[in-house]
Amino acid sequence: MSAKEIDEYLKSVTEPQRSTLQEVRERIRSILPDGEECISYGMPAFKVRGKVMAGFAAARHFNSYYLHSGSILNLFESELASYSSTKSALHFPKDKPLSKALLKKLIDAKYALVFGEVALKAKPDPDELWRSYGLASPARRALIGAGIFKVSDLKRLKDRQLEELHGIGPSALKTLKELSGKG
Repeated sequence: MSAKEIDEYLKSVTEPQRSTLQEVRERIRSILPDGEECISYGMPAFKVRGKVMAGFAAARHFNSYYLHSGSILNLFESELASYSSTKSALHFPKDKPLSKALLKKLIDAKYALVFGEVALKAKPDPDELWRSYGLASPARRALIGAGIFKVSDLKRLKDRQLEELHGIGPSALKTLKELSGKG
């Protein structure tokens, strides 16, 4: 049976991981006070305005922090040198939570990627940016094909030009108009 809420998930985790993950939860909660706790992909997570911003999970030999993005960890290579990781997960010890300062940097980068102009050290993947707004692959391909790589690029298009892009359906159009301030 998979957990339906974070407390239920944590009850299934043994010590010291349970306490470590509870501390990570509290730190994320303090960074994202408007975050909604949920279970996403079977793990505890926090959403803001419907977008998953951070998640964590227990593994056999370590804990993991998930950014739900493959474009962020590489921005902090020097700060993360002592950790192992995958493209989108940072592994940390079972008994030592990630610092609040590091969590804040990672969450701020994810927040900027999802909700603001992406002003990060490395150029983000446009497909991932558009995916983070919930756009399906036909809409993402249409935008990238038209040279629309970030939200500010939308402002140079007239509504009609956006509507005429092959692959932009009604749902994507509504999202894009909201993002550009025309909705």
